Amino acid sequence: MMKIDGGVLLVFLLVPAIFMSAQETPVLVVTGAKVAQDIEETVEAVEVVTKEAIEAMGAKTVAEVMENIPGVVIFDHPQATVMMQGFEGAYVKVLIDGIEISGDVGGATPVSMLPVSDIERIEIIRGASSVLYGSDAMGGVINIITKKPEPGKFSAQIRQEFASNLRYYGEGYLGYRNKLFGLSLGGSFDSDDGKIVQQRNSRRQMIDLYEVAAARLGSLRGNAAWYHPGGELEVYGSWMHSLIQVSADIENGYDFINHKIEGGIKEAYHLSDFALVDGFFSFRQLDYHADRNNYSHHTSSAYADSLFRDIEGEVRFSWEPAISHALLFGINAQREALESDSFAAEKSIIMASVFVQDTWNIGGADRLRVVPGLRFDYRPPNDSGEEHIYKLSPKLSFRYDPTEELILRFSYGMGFKTPSLKQNYWFFFHPAPYNFLITGNPNLKPETSHGFNLSADYSVTKQFTVTAASYFNYIFDLIDTIVVDENPGAALNQNGEPQNYLYIYQYRNVGRAITAGGDLSLRFNSSRFKAALSYNYTLAKEYDEAQETYIDLASRVPHQVSANGSYTIPVIETTAQVRANWNSPQLISYADKTYTPDYLMLTVRIAKTFFNEKLEVYGGIQNVLDNIHFIKSTEDQNQADYYGLRDGIIFNIGVNFKW
Repeated sequence: MMKIDGGVLLVFLLVPAIFMSAQETPVLVVTGAKVAQDIEETVEAVEVVTKEAIEAMGAKTVAEVMENIPGVVIFDHPQATVMMQGFEGAYVKVLIDGIEISGDVGGATPVSMLPVSDIERIEIIRGASSVLYGSDAMGGVINIITKKPEPGKFSAQIRQEFASNLRYYGEGYLGYRNKLFGLSLGGSFDSDDGKIVQQRNSRRQMIDLYEVAAARLGSLRGNAAWYHPGGELEVYGSWMHSLIQVSADIENGYDFINHKIEGGIKEAYHLSDFALVDGFFSFRQLDYHADRNNYSHHTSSAYADSLFRDIEGEVRFSWEPAISHALLFGINAQREALESDSFAAEKSIIMASVFVQDTWNIGGADRLRVVPGLRFDYRPPNDSGEEHIYKLSPKLSFRYDPTEELILRFSYGMGFKTPSLKQNYWFFFHPAPYNFLITGNPNLKPETSHGFNLSADYSVTKQFTVTAASYFNYIFDLIDTIVVDENPGAALNQNGEPQNYLYIYQYRNVGRAITAGGDLSLRFNSSRFKAALSYNYTLAKEYDEAQETYIDLASRVPHQVSANGSYTIPVIETTAQVRANWNSPQLISYADKTYTPDYLMLTVRIAKTFFNEKLEVYGGIQNVLDNIHFIKSTEDQNQADYYGLRDGIIFNIGVNFKW
């Protein structure tokens, strides 16, 4: 068992700070409250990751950025998905320029497929944001703001990276703008061959198995904007495609294919210097397909097919009648539809919403601010016999600045999540080695949460800041899966073939649950040295009526520690970066008391820029400790076995060109 002295790492990150000079931070404008405002004026705690910070991380995708954010946990689903405040990915809404992007069937969001080359900043809003963003925002919101080309300029960026585990990554961006219009196009391609091993099956055939899954991920996004006298009209479109290839056992493997298409139109029109009307109309489509491959017979057959469609429209009116008030009013309508081999006809749901919010700067003194808000949602029945769903969600936030160095925040928000079409109707066979059947439930109730957030930001100096935050969420009618039949059996799949299963799961409202926790972060930022150290704690429990007590919820990370530091070496102007992440073991099953191993990752990166920072050449080492960690899983698996990190230490080199 390895022992690492955390004090040594802390000294390494923080002691050099005393030798560094100050660096002024520019004023940022954020849109987390659906209106543009200086970050210094926001009432809710909005964490902003700028493009400069993203470049300093060396991150290629949004998933890699999120790995550096305290209190944010990244899971593979099999694609990367985000967990915040004890809520899984389906409870965290991911937006691009304020418009929701589609996730996959399991509720994950494709953060590993979003390149950073066309990103201006990322805004992270923790806690229930249902008043402004509706269903699925119980855990928080991640709003990705794309780059806008500078007036009169042509800009371009291209990155190429190769890694020793036969992984290739490339991304690019093009942008141009004049007085009347702007155009941009960005995309990425990520190819990982995985790791293949050979084994003999029962027939003595030599079979190629994916010991590490293979992946092909591609994305493309384009924008066209017209700048008219009253504001801006924008049209956008995006395409994503992913192929994940895995082996279930010695006989079978699966290809999981996601194909996403999105597009829409946005408009912002200034009625005056103090009034704005803006809105959008968007459509999203996700085509999910899975094939089962029989290795012994060299055959492939369709395993599951689903087609998700979603259209959404929203109009907002914002008005500042006085220096002490800023009002926001909006209406939203959304229709989701699902076609699947699980049922004969298309299923759909409709949601209509109205929301209002007031930002009250008491006395106009910028000392105490209060934000009350309210949202009303209505969802008509999907089918005959179902009930109407009405939901009234309030919020109330406070910000108090007792001094220029200290900011105190408190917020309450009611969150809600309506049952998804998958949870209502899906019928899915989970492949080996588990072999279970999961079925939807059309009688599910919407989930409701009461969320409380408290935080304090203290600027010790202009370079050194301390942030402490805590949260508590109380959830009613939690939607989860429970075993409804423990008897093995068989059912017909979409091809009319019998499919064996060991037991049957079904979605049900299992009662109430709580999530609670907090994080502590130390940050230092100077011209040459940057460092951060954070600790995050998460508690998640649901009430078990049979045992009449609260039991732990699975798939949460109770303890998380992250640290990173970078230093730009004088004279040679080369940046060296070290990043460390540790996640404690996760509970897999409360009934069986099974846990994962802990997760420990150390990454080193060195980068050098040329030609006035237009060209960056870099190299790095991932998994420097070669899967050394502290605790094995309940089933005696180490980090490499459980997380599929059998490539060991990975070396990568790359170039990043910007113009």
